[in-house]
Amino acid sequence: MKRAFTLAEVLITLGIIGVVAAMTLPVLISKYNERAWVTAFKKTYSVLYQAYLEAYQENGIASTWCPEKNTECGKTYFDILSPYLKVSQVWGYERPEIINKITYTDLDGSTINSNNIFTRNNYKFVLSDGTIMSIQYDGDLNMSLLEVDINGLKGPNRLGKDIFYLTLNSKSNYPAISGFAKWWMYSSVYCSPVREGSWWKGGGCSLWIISTGNMGYLHRNLDLQEWRNAVNLLLVKNGDTSLK
Repeated sequence: MKRAFTLAEVLITLGIIGVVAAMTLPVLISKYNERAWVTAFKKTYSVLYQAYLEAYQENGIASTWCPEKNTECGKTYFDILSPYLKVSQVWGYERPEIINKITYTDLDGSTINSNNIFTRNNYKFVLSDGTIMSIQYDGDLNMSLLEVDINGLKGPNRLGKDIFYLTLNSKSNYPAISGFAKWWMYSSVYCSPVREGSWWKGGGCSLWIISTGNMGYLHRNLDLQEWRNAVNLLLVKNGDTSLK
C-alpha cells in the first residue's frame, strides 16, 4: 500500500510555499514595475523626440519658438508641438481637480508641494495613451521644460519612477531631448533619496535613464563621479543654451 501524505505534512508544505512566495513576490512585482516604467519612459521619450524633429522642420530649434520668454510660452510650445502628438485632452493652464486629488512624491517618498508640480504656470495636456504632460519656459535653462507622468493617473506618482522632467534641447543646432539638465547638477547627485535636501531628489533621474537605459538608482546610491560620467554630456552649462 502506498503511503499518503498526512494532513500535517501537507500543511507544513503549504506553509513553506507561502513563506517563499511572501519573500519573493514583492521582489518580482518590483522588478515588473521597474521594467514597465523604463519601457514607458523610453516610449514617451521616443514619441516626444519624433514630434520635436517634425516640429523642427517648420519652426527650427525649440529655444527660438517663444522670444517673449514668459509664462505664455507654455501655450506657444504646445501649439507648435501638439500637431505631431496624439493629444486627447487639453487642460491648459488650469490645474484640474483630478490632479489636485493626487499626492505627488519625491524619490525618497516625501510629499511634493502642489506648487512645485503641474502648476498653473505650466500648459497641461494628455496624450491618447494616458501620458500627462505639461510644458513651460524655464528661465534658468532658457528653454522649454516638460513635466511628464508616463503612466498618467495610475501611480505611484513619484519622481524618478513615473514622473520625469525633459527639455526640448539642441546640440550643434539640431534637435535633442535631455532631462532636467541644469548646469549645477554636475556638482551633486540629483537622482538619489539621500544626497540632496531640496525637494527634487528625483528631478534629474531622466538624465540617468537617457544615458544608461536603466533605473539603477532605485537599488543603490549613485556615486558623484559615476553620476558626472553619465550625465555630463546631457547638461546645459552655465551661460550656454544648448548641449555640447
